[in-house]
Amino acid sequence: MSEIPPPIPPKLPNEPTPQKTSAEPSMAGAKYDRIADTVGLVPNLRKKDNLYQAICVLVFLVIGLAVGWFWAGWPNGILLGALAGIVLGGLLSGFVLMVLGLVRKS
Repeated sequence: MSEIPPPIPPKLPNEPTPQKTSAEPSMAGAKYDRIADTVGLVPNLRKKDNLYQAICVLVFLVIGLAVGWFWAGWPNGILLGALAGIVLGGLLSGFVLMVLGLVRKS
């Protein structure tokens, strides 16, 4: 037996070629989002949710910077305030998105 695979047969002129529809990728995304909401423990790929979380973390970062500036001054207060703002903003926005995911699931 030969190691060379057989040649690919040519396509017939009247044979239709399969075309992908634009609904296929969105259906895959919808299935992933549904599984992410139902099962959890996977990254959230919704652009809207990620935008809300980024805005929330940024707002808490600025608030943390301001509080740190007035509390302990430069540079330790600002750095600690920024860190606290990022952590609190991420936790709070993550909790809100978790509740919204549970509401979407039901």
